[in-house]
Amino acid sequence: MAQSIIQQSQLRLVFEAGVDEAGKPIYRRRQLNNIKVTASPEQLLAVSQALASLQSDPLVQVERSDLHLITNEGGMRDGKVVGATIY
Repeated sequence: MAQSIIQQSQLRLVFEAGVDEAGKPIYRRRQLNNIKVTASPEQLLAVSQALASLQSDPLVQVERSDLHLITNEGGMRDGKVVGATIY
């Protein structure tokens, strides 16, 4: 049976930095790497709001990106991946 194991997480904060000549919003992104993979959405939102309070531009979106390792059968054993691994 295939398993999915989260390897790493990233948190992306999207700020509205103004508008262009056509009146469309300009977005600025800040990315935080090595976020704890077990962090809950509530924890990530709380951290994002705290960081946003230090910025001059308004926070418009919070994104989480997870990298998963997909394994066939066993998954992890003694700290090593066993079975077929697909990246």
